Amino acid sequence: MELKLTRRDFLKSMTMVGISAMLINKADILKALAQAKDYWHICWLNGASCSGCEVSFAQNADPDIVEILTSMTVGESGLPIALPDYMQVIHPTSGSLAMEFIEVWKKASEKRKILIVVGSVQNPGFCEIGGKDFRDLLIETSKVADYIIAFGSCSSFGGIPGAKGNVTGAKGVSDFLKEVGIRKTVINLPRCPGHPDSLVSTLASVMVGVIPMLDNYGRPVDFFGMNMHSELCPYRPFYDRGIFITKPGEYPTSGDGCRYKIGCKGPIAYTDCALRKWNNRVSYCLEVGAPCLSCSEKEFPDGDTSPFWKELPGLPLILNAPVEVWGSGLVAAAAAGCAIHFARKKIKKKEE
Repeated sequence: MELKLTRRDFLKSMTMVGISAMLINKADILKALAQAKDYWHICWLNGASCSGCEVSFAQNADPDIVEILTSMTVGESGLPIALPDYMQVIHPTSGSLAMEFIEVWKKASEKRKILIVVGSVQNPGFCEIGGKDFRDLLIETSKVADYIIAFGSCSSFGGIPGAKGNVTGAKGVSDFLKEVGIRKTVINLPRCPGHPDSLVSTLASVMVGVIPMLDNYGRPVDFFGMNMHSELCPYRPFYDRGIFITKPGEYPTSGDGCRYKIGCKGPIAYTDCALRKWNNRVSYCLEVGAPCLSCSEKEFPDGDTSPFWKELPGLPLILNAPVEVWGSGLVAAAAAGCAIHFARKKIKKKEE
């Protein structure tokens, strides 16, 4: 007899194994989706963006995009998990016919509509779709959506289009909806680009009634609940020893070094990139010699995340001493400890 995966079991398998250690388990997602009561309709809108998030989603590896759009079906519908009713970047139709699919989505069954937004929301006149201002389109769809997911840093918090100096007033979806008086929860899945795992897992979760636990910025703690520098970075031991790379591609005599001096923003980044990685979990920014830019944070690309290749304004201290002092001190202390141990051993041997 085959055991069915309950919603409770799904929640456990997705979160209890360790907040950010959870990687997509395709088998569990398939079992969970099989128990969804009905197909969910998805409308995917694009504001001010570069389409990098769509490319990232299309490059999902396990499950890959073909499985997501064909074999990972919802309930008994026979329809795939993430085939949108409407999607501006990837859609079989165009023009006025494509715009009609948004109206079809708006009339879909209640409690079955998901709105995915990529890209930031700009002031009137900067972005129009099908002859309609993007802001108006977002308001219309948000009002009828049962769940709203902002995929990528731009739709979550404004991202690159919302950087200081922009003239478009670009902002994240949640900030815009509050501005126009729509009080709905937005599940923010930042990073630049958004990670496909976070989107597929979130879609599967809401479809079976498991609502992700969100932090103060609307991010699921499953993906954004751990600090990159303090809890996840494999280069943290070099930081504690005061061994740093001072320019991209440089490797100290020890064989490697912390990326802090080339602008790593890991101390202010909450993301699981070091565990989840990218491109079928092959690598991520730090492993290719680049610093973490903290693209998961609301202030990106401004605030302490900027400039990208400059270290944070203040180097974190250990007991009020700079880490470089600790690094050299630990080496000296280790040498002194070895000398003391050796001397004591000789004295004891002589006494014996």
